[in-house]
Amino acid sequence: MSLSPIAKVRSSIISVPLITAIIVALCVLLYWQSGQIQKQQEWIDHSYQVKLEVEGLNRSLREAESTQRAMLLTGSGEAQLQEDFALLLKSVMTHYEKLKVLVSDNPDQSKLVEDVYESLTKRLEMLDKNARDLINMDQVERSARILVGVKLTKEVEDGFEKIRDAEKKLLTIRSMELRASATRLLLFATCGSALGLGVMLLSVYQENKNRKQRAIYQSRLSDARDTALDSVQATSIFVASVSHEIRTPMNGVLGAADLLQQDRRLDRGQRELVETIRYSGEALLNLINDILDLSKLQAGKMDFHSEDFYLTEILDETLNLFSDAAGRKHLELAYRIDPDVPKHLRGDARRLRQVLVNLVGNAVKFTERGSVYVEVGQRIQNGEAPVFRFQVIDTGPGISLEEQKQLFVPFSQVNAALSRRHSGTGLGLAISREIVQRLGGSMGLESSPGSGSTFWFTALFEVAQMQEDAHERLCNGGTLLLVEGRDLTSESITQHVQTWGMQVVSVPDLHSLKTLPTISGLAVIVIGQPLGASWKDVTEQLAKRNDAKGQPWFLLSYPHEQPSADLLAANRIKACLRFPFRPSDLYDLLVNDRVNSETDVEEVPMPVGRVLLVEDNPINQRIFGRQLEMLGLDLVICGDGHEGVEARINGNFDVILMDCQLPTLDGFEATRQIRAWEEETGKRRIPIIAVTAHVMTGDAEACYQAGMDDYLPKPFDLVKLRRKLGPWLQSAVTNPVEEVASLEILDKEQLGNCLSGELEFDTDLIKSVFNELALRRMDMEKAMLNEDDAAWKGSAHRSVGTTSTLGFVALAAELSLAEHDDDDKAKRAACLKKIDVLISQTKEKLKAMDLLPIDS
Repeated sequence: MSLSPIAKVRSSIISVPLITAIIVALCVLLYWQSGQIQKQQEWIDHSYQVKLEVEGLNRSLREAESTQRAMLLTGSGEAQLQEDFALLLKSVMTHYEKLKVLVSDNPDQSKLVEDVYESLTKRLEMLDKNARDLINMDQVERSARILVGVKLTKEVEDGFEKIRDAEKKLLTIRSMELRASATRLLLFATCGSALGLGVMLLSVYQENKNRKQRAIYQSRLSDARDTALDSVQATSIFVASVSHEIRTPMNGVLGAADLLQQDRRLDRGQRELVETIRYSGEALLNLINDILDLSKLQAGKMDFHSEDFYLTEILDETLNLFSDAAGRKHLELAYRIDPDVPKHLRGDARRLRQVLVNLVGNAVKFTERGSVYVEVGQRIQNGEAPVFRFQVIDTGPGISLEEQKQLFVPFSQVNAALSRRHSGTGLGLAISREIVQRLGGSMGLESSPGSGSTFWFTALFEVAQMQEDAHERLCNGGTLLLVEGRDLTSESITQHVQTWGMQVVSVPDLHSLKTLPTISGLAVIVIGQPLGASWKDVTEQLAKRNDAKGQPWFLLSYPHEQPSADLLAANRIKACLRFPFRPSDLYDLLVNDRVNSETDVEEVPMPVGRVLLVEDNPINQRIFGRQLEMLGLDLVICGDGHEGVEARINGNFDVILMDCQLPTLDGFEATRQIRAWEEETGKRRIPIIAVTAHVMTGDAEACYQAGMDDYLPKPFDLVKLRRKLGPWLQSAVTNPVEEVASLEILDKEQLGNCLSGELEFDTDLIKSVFNELALRRMDMEKAMLNEDDAAWKGSAHRSVGTTSTLGFVALAAELSLAEHDDDDKAKRAACLKKIDVLISQTKEKLKAMDLLPIDS
């Protein structure tokens, strides 16, 4: 009858302690017996040492007697003999003292040594007396002394013999005990070896048994893991599929709402309805994104990429997203970076922005009055990357300890009333905490009801290996006068303006302004919300100051409360800044020395071009078509992949928008066929942009691998479409000769996006670009003379990207033509001449903007 699993476990539990106890007891016995052997060996060594000392004593005594006998027989008292004799007597006493110490632990031996000492003393005294009387003794007396010495020596040697006999008996006893102990040790070792062999055999048996059980367990665990992985994969596929199916109609909803917002014929009520549609659609889209992020995190598929980034830009972008919402509530929205925090960092800026957007968005959403403030600090870890601490501080309703326990639980909302008022998924904080942990940090909360909340998180970022930007000196380092009673806003404006190389004088109210002495070097005035007064009161007081005359005055105002242009002009206000304060708004006004009462910069006109749209969804066809028409583009629409390939073969286009999921032939295969046809025929490679609702990890990579050039996820609005198409349309030309001639030389907006604002740095950058262009132009001329088509096109291709990125529109277009020309030497010579002309024209434009020296 076999044992039950429980009995087996109990048997194992009992046997292991028993075997352990036996082994421990055996080890103790072996250790004790080894100690006994060691002690007995020490006693044997002791006996040998006693015998050695007795023999040494006896030898020294005999040598001393021999030396003196020679002296007595010859009657000579030579100095050398006297010296040798004295040393021997000393050696006798040294051996005696050592012997006395060695036998001190044995009373019998000590008694024998003491008895010998009496005879030894007499003999030594006799020897000493003989040495002193040697000169005065005759031959007869010396002979008599020798005979007396022999008798005394015999007594000493008899004593030595007794000591030898006693020590010999002890040595015999101790040797017998040592042999007995060694026998016992051998017995114990034999028994232990037998026991060890038994334990080893038992262990081998038990290990084989456990191995079989582990194999069964591992098999079951592997099955369970595979099942879990299949479940996760199925969930991910399901989420991706559902996301795609939802995003496709959402593109139609948001696209239609975006187009309706552009229609000026709608009255206020209709606009509010459109805004509601758009708001609801974006809320649904946010829900989809949160579920996708949660699915990616659970499946370990969320990607993290390290890149160099500018911390201030991340914070500016984040706060700009919520400035309008904060402005509608009259909330202060600002941030502060500790002075010791590096501005250039390396890490995943996209994930950092995602966490900040969630925390700042929640703070603005749930705070009805007061402020939302972001602080960034740093502490250094020894031997590791620095740890950065981010805090989002609000003056909202606060959160109780019980509610805080639910904060980071997916799909949970801590306050039902607030949840109904403010839509949300309850996923944001759970996702943010997971992201923070992947960034090497942690997340927490400090809050209590009625006292606001402070959400904080830490993250590990490396300091980017790049030179920090030098402080800019806007307005020639002049002074900015700030009239602002809100502390956070005043501190934020002061910090930013000081980093631009300017001085700041800040006053909170009208009384302080009245008593303020004349400011030397006053360059600009910003009027915010003074305590106890209006902005008009401030302008009246400023009109009385001589130092304020002739300087630009800017008003910091809520967008929906912005005064009319006539009222601003009447009060000498040159421009309005949006509240909450956006550093980029003030910076643009100062650095460009221009004033624009409109808050939005007018978009640069979209280049004229012809677009092929391959899309099967009728709604999306209509939305895309309307959006592209509003951008002034010529459009051709195809409903499936085969039609798209045929349209490309039979027509000329500047850009192709390709949906990925198409009937009969999907977008990936259609792209491959188009690329294969272009390569076979030598036709120009037309940019293909993927337009897809797939946003899972790997979707963009699949598009690029298929031969597409860019990736535009659904849904998107008119602004996103414009930004995506603009750069491609600038470099893609249908009729090269005529279109290049009509293109503008320089796209100033595109160039501005690439510049830092620091004149010396920007000038060096542009110089290096033209130096590189000169080298590429030489390579092209060399390739033309050598009739090396690959080298010609390669050099042209490497120059297209740089010139297009910097906004050298005409030059980029001409280089693009060179990259795709038909290998005609005469045409290439003409092309080089045209490139030289365009380089010269581009330089002239840049010199007019003070971005190149006159002699360049």
